[in-house]
Amino acid sequence: MKYVRDIPFKEFVDSYHKAADEDLANLRRSNEEESVPLIFTETEEILGLLTGITNPSRILEIGTAHGYSALFFAKKLPEAHITTIERNPVMIEAAGAEFASRKEGERIDFRTGDASEILDELVSKLEDAEESEKFDFVFIDAAKSHYREFFEAAERICTKNALIVCDNILLSGWIVEADGKDAKRHRTSIKYMKKFLEYLYSRDDLEVTILTGADGLAIIRFIE
Repeated sequence: MKYVRDIPFKEFVDSYHKAADEDLANLRRSNEEESVPLIFTETEEILGLLTGITNPSRILEIGTAHGYSALFFAKKLPEAHITTIERNPVMIEAAGAEFASRKEGERIDFRTGDASEILDELVSKLEDAEESEKFDFVFIDAAKSHYREFFEAAERICTKNALIVCDNILLSGWIVEADGKDAKRHRTSIKYMKKFLEYLYSRDDLEVTILTGADGLAIIRFIE
């Protein structure tokens, strides 16, 4: 089975990608050269469109890596405050350096440690808070087998009009074609991602849209 990222026209579409600024373009280039996990250009375009429409003021990101997407949000939305969570020590060191070297880092609240524990702390602090203190945009891009857990915590600290975006839901295509050694190594993530998607679609209070670009995105909003 062939996926969009393997088809030549992806390079054509990518050729039109324009970074928020030269600094972000250089950061993407260096991350790609070092094989650092970061969002696809297609994903960046979609996130840019969504945040441009919704203009969120408080963004929660679960999964920082080297800080590219957090810096993208900060550059795209100069008035927004970003909270991002990472547990990998190597990623923490790299992202911390990237944030410290840029003025946008001043608006990034970098939380380090276990995401479940940090989310529990945020829930304790924000669940009963005013809407203005809660997050109005969430980007989940961390341990794939924990997406439902992350989502359920995030919805408790979101505004009623928030968007939640989950990245990599196709898991390199294994979500529909779980063959080969690589797929077998990720069978736990595949199983839990399928259950997560079934869970989302089972809820009548959610509107869910799945996009197949890049490695797949689920875009979720709450229905009042």
